[in-house]
Amino acid sequence: MSKIYHLRQSKSLVMCEDCLNSHGPVPGEWDEEPLKECSICGAVDTDTREEYANWALEMDNQQWEE
Repeated sequence: MSKIYHLRQSKSLVMCEDCLNSHGPVPGEWDEEPLKECSICGAVDTDTREEYANWALEMDNQQWEE
């Protein structure tokens, strides 16, 4: 699982932890963005995406039950 980070000062630069370590240090403030994809290698945070998908499915099921 790779953690994904987004550079606050950039509209599109998103890097995974591995790319950030290998190309860094990159100056600026970075925020964790677990649902985005690395701009360099395309890595995603699969655990977070799976957790989100399960949560969304649970919310859909609850809505149908009500």
